[in-house]
Amino acid sequence: MLRSLIVLIIAIWTPLFGDPWGKDADLQYRDTPQAISAIQTNACKTPLLGTLGEVLIGFHQEVISPADGPRSHFLPSSSQYTLDAMRRYGFFKGYLMGCDRLMRENSEPWVYRTTLNGAGDVMKWDPVK
Repeated sequence: MLRSLIVLIIAIWTPLFGDPWGKDADLQYRDTPQAISAIQTNACKTPLLGTLGEVLIGFHQEVISPADGPRSHFLPSSSQYTLDAMRRYGFFKGYLMGCDRLMRENSEPWVYRTTLNGAGDVMKWDPVK
């Protein structure tokens, strides 16, 4: 019963946003570094859930990630991407965008823009748009 209700909510909720988040054709870089830094300074638009999401992502970035080590193939990392998306679009859409990003977290070849991290490794460049 609960599973059917969740599927129904997702089926109704998804078309409201227009394009699917996993659409690879939209993964070209459009933001300037100033726009990206402006995202990082804003608070989430959804006060209660946004604050909880920011605290949980902060805990992951401060405690879990340093102990477990970096595993992301993307720049910015998937946790930072989710945090930026929540700050730009609100908790719900940001959370769904972060889930979509985690589903694309793999070592398959990336045909879009790439960049180098501090160690000189090639990273998949995919900022929040």
